[in-house]
Amino acid sequence: MTEIFIMTLQFLAALSLIVFVHESGHFLAARAFGIRVKKFYLFFDAFGKSLLRFRHRGTTFGLGWLPLGGYVALAGANGGAEDDEDVPEHERYDGRPVWQRVVVMSSGVLMNLLFALLTYSSLSLIYGRTPIAGIGNGSVVLPGKLGRDAGLKAGDQVRSVDEAPVIYEDELFSTRLLRGNTILTVVRKQGNDRVHLHIAVAPRTMQLIAEKGFNQFYSVRAGLQLDSVLTNIELSRNEGLKGSRLIAINNDPVRSLADLSISLKTDKKRELYLTVIRNGRTSILPAHRDKDGHLAFSLNDRTPVIPPMNIGRSLRAGATRTWHAVAVNAQGFGQLINGEVRPGDAMFGPLRLATLFGRHYDGRRFWELMAVMSLAIAVFNLLPLLPLDGGAIGLLVWEAVFKRPVSLPVMQILQLTGMLLILLLTLFVFFNDIRTFI
Repeated sequence: MTEIFIMTLQFLAALSLIVFVHESGHFLAARAFGIRVKKFYLFFDAFGKSLLRFRHRGTTFGLGWLPLGGYVALAGANGGAEDDEDVPEHERYDGRPVWQRVVVMSSGVLMNLLFALLTYSSLSLIYGRTPIAGIGNGSVVLPGKLGRDAGLKAGDQVRSVDEAPVIYEDELFSTRLLRGNTILTVVRKQGNDRVHLHIAVAPRTMQLIAEKGFNQFYSVRAGLQLDSVLTNIELSRNEGLKGSRLIAINNDPVRSLADLSISLKTDKKRELYLTVIRNGRTSILPAHRDKDGHLAFSLNDRTPVIPPMNIGRSLRAGATRTWHAVAVNAQGFGQLINGEVRPGDAMFGPLRLATLFGRHYDGRRFWELMAVMSLAIAVFNLLPLLPLDGGAIGLLVWEAVFKRPVSLPVMQILQLTGMLLILLLTLFVFFNDIRTFI
């Protein structure tokens, strides 16, 4: 129960911050143009009920009880309501030029984009970007449970993921991998032939990989290449050890550095037997731990050294990730409309997203998902529906072209229709999330 509480708390904290960032964009732009802001609410105060509220410089700031978003209420933005009649013309939203109103309506989306850019750039600067091993370099993989379920077999070579020969660890949280089927290009040996296959990995599987770790999908089955022995007398007497590949300890397979660590921790014997391959021959060599239980030798596992990011490179990496994520989200909506992707695969709702935060706090994962959510909210708000920002911008374009605003009755119909469609969409994604879990 505690773990579920931590997961839910992380999701609500992320959602709160992203909604605050979005609405701050509208708030700051409106204030810059002298438009009076009547309300600034995080979450909705449905039926007039608030958890917290206070008034400052003519604006009521509040925390609503319904965590489905937030809003900024501007004087003159609701078609000339009676309570706005006493507001001077120059402080009213509908009294400002069209271009200023477009800036106000688009500033929420721009703030979400800026937030994602800064988050991705900061993560690149702090952690760098590490490519996932075993893709595009001819390495033979050993699938874990999730890999076997997806269709991988021992001995497969993964040449590309969605036609990309390199993907990075941070991309496990990208919309591209979580939205639709991820296509692996695999080379498989069948008899004397090598066959190229395309394996579709379902979004739910990619979600589990992101949640549980990539080693649940596959590990690189190549052993670890020994470079030198540091303290072990028995091994140091064996000439030609450098370049050997360590494949087992006490008959337990070693396929990766993680396997080696687990074997040494679980096997407490002082004397160990290492299975190595040298010049095509398999040998079993004795090894002894030192008095502290350590076995010391160095490895050369061909893992590329990732140079540290400077500010310039991290900003470029952040901009690339932001642009790519926006393009993928937009492409997803297009594929949904064209029928190329099933709605159940394309719609990734809050319940499934919450599970990605995990049952324990991980700072890197938390901020990766924050950026993903920020971009998703930005793209969603550009949909041409009222009361979303995209719908409001569409009405302003109409006004600029035809030199007159949309009539109040038409606007009310558009608002009612938009709210109904958004409600149906919300119910669908919740239902889809529950169906996926079941």
